[in-house]
Amino acid sequence: MAASDRSLLALIEKEVLRCRAIAFRHFRSASLRVELKSDRSPVTIADRAIEERLRRVIERACPGERVVGEEFGSSGGDSTSYWTIDPIDGTRAFSRGLPSWGILVGRVERGLPTIGICDFPVIDVTVGVAPGVSAYERIGPRRQRLGPPRAVRSLGEAVLFHGGRRWWLKGRFAGGFDRLVSSCFLERAYGDCYGYLWALRGHVDAVVDYGVKVWDVAPLAALARATGRVLTDFSGRANFTGPETVMAHPALARLIVNTLTRTQSGH
Repeated sequence: MAASDRSLLALIEKEVLRCRAIAFRHFRSASLRVELKSDRSPVTIADRAIEERLRRVIERACPGERVVGEEFGSSGGDSTSYWTIDPIDGTRAFSRGLPSWGILVGRVERGLPTIGICDFPVIDVTVGVAPGVSAYERIGPRRQRLGPPRAVRSLGEAVLFHGGRRWWLKGRFAGGFDRLVSSCFLERAYGDCYGYLWALRGHVDAVVDYGVKVWDVAPLAALARATGRVLTDFSGRANFTGPETVMAHPALARLIVNTLTRTQSGH
C-alpha cells in the first residue's frame, strides 16, 4: 500500500467526519425522500452522496483498489484486498429521525478485516482500529481505548442485543432465536451499528444479526478482533460477509451458536 495503515485510518476518519455535514443536511428534513431499491431496502440522497464522496477519497488514496459499497456495488481491482462502505447503516432509522444510524468504512486485506471506522454522528462518537492502532472510541476531542469483553459463564448472565424480532420470524433460526432471547439476563432490539457500539463499550455481552452484508460487518469484524471478541456466523466460523452474525467473547459466541443450532435441529 502506498500509505501506512495508520495514515489511512486517520484519512478515512477525517473524511467520515466531514460526511456528517452531508447527512445532517437531510436528517430530520421534511423534504427527505426515501426510495426503495430492487431488493426493497430503502435509500436516500444522503446515502448516495456520502458513498460517492468516500469512494473518491479511497480511490485517490489507494488507486486501483477494489471498493465494495452498498449503493454503487463493486469497482476497481478484483482481489481479496478491498474497501467496504456503508454510507448510512440504518437508513430506516435515519429516515425517521432516530439517532442509531452510522457511517461505516472497512478494509479487508487478503481475506482479513484490518481497518474499521464506525461513526455515530448524532451522538458525536467514532470508533476505529487499524494495524498498529489499538481499537479506540473518540467522543469529540477525547479518545480512549476500547477494552476486552467480560467473561460470561451462562446465557442467564448475558446482555444480548439484536436487530429486531421481525428479521427472524420467517428464517430457519426462528425457534433458536426465541430460545436464545428467553434465556438471557436482558435482551433488547437495538439495530444497525448502534447495538455493536454498546458491545464494544462493554455494556452488552453479545450482538446477533440476521440479514447483514459485508459492508455492514467488515469494519465491526476488525474492531471485534482487536478487542478480544469474535465475529462469526451461526456455524461458529469466522465470517464478516453475512447474512448472519454473532459478536461476543469467544466462549459466549460458542454458547449462542449452540443454542441457535440445537433448537433448529430439535435436540
